[in-house]
Amino acid sequence: MIGSLSHLIRAAAISAILDGSERITKAALRSIRIDHNSESDGPPEPRRAA
Repeated sequence: MIGSLSHLIRAAAISAILDGSERITKAALRSIRIDHNSESDGPPEPRRAA
């Protein structure tokens, strides 16, 4: 999860620089796609034994 947060903040910062706003907003954070587990509503499902 820490990697997902890092990716989100980095992507938002780059986007803010490129669009000239130089601000990380909630709208910008919501527009960035991150990994499936981070975007799901519940905790990740446990792995099943093979």
